[in-house]
Amino acid sequence: MPRIIREIGLWFVPVVLLVLAPAGLRPAAAESTLAMSGVGGAFSLVDDNGKPVTEKSWPGKLKLVFFGYTHCPGVCPMTLDKLSGVLKKLGPSAAKLQPLFVTTDPERDTPAVMKEYVGHFDPSIVGLTGGTAQIKAAEDVYKVYAAKEENPDGKDYTVDHSAYLYLMSPDDKLLEILDPDAAAEVMLKKLQAHL
Repeated sequence: MPRIIREIGLWFVPVVLLVLAPAGLRPAAAESTLAMSGVGGAFSLVDDNGKPVTEKSWPGKLKLVFFGYTHCPGVCPMTLDKLSGVLKKLGPSAAKLQPLFVTTDPERDTPAVMKEYVGHFDPSIVGLTGGTAQIKAAEDVYKVYAAKEENPDGKDYTVDHSAYLYLMSPDDKLLEILDPDAAAEVMLKKLQAHL
């Protein structure tokens, strides 16, 4: 086997195992790859009731962290709607999970705006916002890409952002990265594996 193919295979196989294998079937090497990703950690934000919160505000719960914004035209409302259906299917075990919707648009997404927005989805979803520096710090901790894109007319803007959902353990270790495009059943199985 040519050396280049072997080297690509050594990199490719663990990544495929990490992405495709159910959490309970992942090899230790894949688990350590998640642990070494450096995703997640300390944050200091404000919830949709205006109360200061940190990553420790939901002791004993798994956190499902999703970054987006209330003016998002597509992926955010579709993902939150899908997540709401998944939470319903989880039944009583959903109580072990705290879904968090963190804004990438603190300029418009005040606590009141966040509260109204998340009110359209599952009642367990908490909206988080804060000052520009607080949001930037949270984005950095979760390795989230977010960039303001001015509309050509100069009157409005969108926020281009990454849209993965991060499942964090109660002690803030990354357990899963969920793709927002994944089928609801895939999300459900991945979450059930940790509940």
